[in-house]
Amino acid sequence: MRIIAVANQKGGCGKTTTAINLSYSLSIRNHKVLLVDCDPQAHATMGLKIKPSDLEHSLYNVLTPADGHNAALEQIIIPIHEYLHLAPSNIILSAVEQELSGVDGREEKLMQALQRIDDQYAYCIIDCPPSVGLLCFNALRAASEVIIPIDMSLFSLRGIAKLLELTVILKDELGHTITPRALITMYDRRTKYSQRVLDKVREEFGANAYQTIIRYNIRLRETVDYGLPVGLFDKRSNGHLDYEQLAEEIAGLKEEAAVLHEDVVTGMTQDMLQKTECYIGAVMQAVIPEESLADLEEILPPAYKSSYPEMVQALGVGAAETCAAEDSESEDPLD
Repeated sequence: MRIIAVANQKGGCGKTTTAINLSYSLSIRNHKVLLVDCDPQAHATMGLKIKPSDLEHSLYNVLTPADGHNAALEQIIIPIHEYLHLAPSNIILSAVEQELSGVDGREEKLMQALQRIDDQYAYCIIDCPPSVGLLCFNALRAASEVIIPIDMSLFSLRGIAKLLELTVILKDELGHTITPRALITMYDRRTKYSQRVLDKVREEFGANAYQTIIRYNIRLRETVDYGLPVGLFDKRSNGHLDYEQLAEEIAGLKEEAAVLHEDVVTGMTQDMLQKTECYIGAVMQAVIPEESLADLEEILPPAYKSSYPEMVQALGVGAAETCAAEDSESEDPLD
């Protein structure tokens, strides 16, 4: 069984959308797929029309012992259709970290549970929580690959760096190597900003950036309300076509291919952090005063503009000053 985590520490980047629609697109190719909802918010569970409040058992029961015994994954799995099954989540999963505090091997609970059903599925897709913690560690420890969705926003780029740091920790502490792969989501070809981020991600990740790009498509948002993969909602939509292409690309990649050496990952992490922080500084200089928002249409995706007042207030002008010298050397902070 090939185990692929989908993770980014920034929410709203298309993480759960990717987990659901990739799982569906693989399953309609007659690959048997298990989608594991490792997020207490249970968005992947709800995204397949399962009510978390109706669940008698969830992933929580697999990871934590009751009367000294953990539930088996087989006891909680829900068939969505013949080739797609779900290991659901609910809010009680948020108690796992406290329940397993001080327990030896707590970061390997999910890996051990998946090993017992290794021969039953071709793929396991894990939807990670948008935070660094025990649940995310469990998902990355179990997986051999991690898809990092990037939604063309600054904070999504910072999420890459944080996640790459986590892969280095896994290598150093547990000897576990995981292949990071970047996936561009919510891509809007009408903006220069989107193209610059796309070029930068492909430059930094090289072969570890998917060729497939998930375009911005309103159908991907609408399907959430119906609890359906986009392929069942509108199979002609760009959203479905893009995830079909991603499934084809993933199926064609060997599991062990293009694993980055930890030194490369560390260097990439530091470089991406530095350049992202400088970009934030440059943007903050551009948006003060507030009237300058109108001048940013060429470099910003529409969905991101509304967050500027909160970002400026949260970070303060000091961040812009930090990168002033570097910005003077380059017109584009992502160069």
